[in-house]
Amino acid sequence: MNIPFPRILVALSFSALLALRAINAEPTNYHPTLADVRYGKYDRDVLDFFRADTKNPAPVLIYFHGGGWIGGDKKSANPTPFLRAGISLVAADYRFTTGTPDAAPYPAPMLDSARVVQFVRSKAEEWHIDPNRVALTGASAGAVISMWIAYREDLAKPDSADPVERFSTHVTCILPQIGPTTFDPKLILQRVGGPPSIHPALLPFFNVKSIAELDTPEKQKLIADASPLNLVTKDAPPTFMQYASPLGGTPLPPQTSVNVSIHHAEFGRMLKEKLDALGVENVLQTKDDGSDPQAMWTFLFKHLKPESAPAGK
Repeated sequence: MNIPFPRILVALSFSALLALRAINAEPTNYHPTLADVRYGKYDRDVLDFFRADTKNPAPVLIYFHGGGWIGGDKKSANPTPFLRAGISLVAADYRFTTGTPDAAPYPAPMLDSARVVQFVRSKAEEWHIDPNRVALTGASAGAVISMWIAYREDLAKPDSADPVERFSTHVTCILPQIGPTTFDPKLILQRVGGPPSIHPALLPFFNVKSIAELDTPEKQKLIADASPLNLVTKDAPPTFMQYASPLGGTPLPPQTSVNVSIHHAEFGRMLKEKLDALGVENVLQTKDDGSDPQAMWTFLFKHLKPESAPAGK
């Protein structure tokens, strides 16, 4: 089964992702089964649900858009190849960290997104999905959200008065794309390099005016709590990482564009080192690494087991 990898947010133009490029010309043939479903109390707490046409309850992939927590939209998702593969798709918005009436700094976007997982599970019977086969994906900020939810302790509150909060936030697997795996400025400059300012999105994210303000005990604690690299344990779910840059050439020079440095494959290598040390299944796919462009689908079929998966997958 030769299925192109979908254009979720951006086209990553390199040989390891030829299939991703191929989908750019593919139209989005599906409209949401349910659009703008409200999952929380904030203005941006809405999602779109695309139901796969399957006999049995389908696995579901939840997509979080990128945009530095200051922009982006769930409409950037393309559900077509997933639905054809028998995988339902949820595309969700979440609170920004600035620029909207309900904007709030970390951990607001993450908590909204974790509730998406719980809300989707609460709709399992109604939406014909399997609550035990849930995967997360997203690019850039959406990748960070996916990793943050997947790697931290279960946020379920069994005794909550809100029935949605009683559901687990643990997931089957994740597929983060071009995501930074740490927010520690010193570690980023040491391993990745790039501008000393790191990225402007970090300022509203951590509610500071300058990177220098992050060097306080209070903010260092927040950085540790927000960084996927710090959250990984031996119980982390299988992880398939993709980056549009090659490994090597780091640390990058200070004049490097922040959009290059913050998405560099060295972030993936740091995470892979830790996942490998803990014995967690993972794949790191980078530019020009010679890997199979269908590897993502092999990974997804292995863990979500959709009805239309080819034999042996």
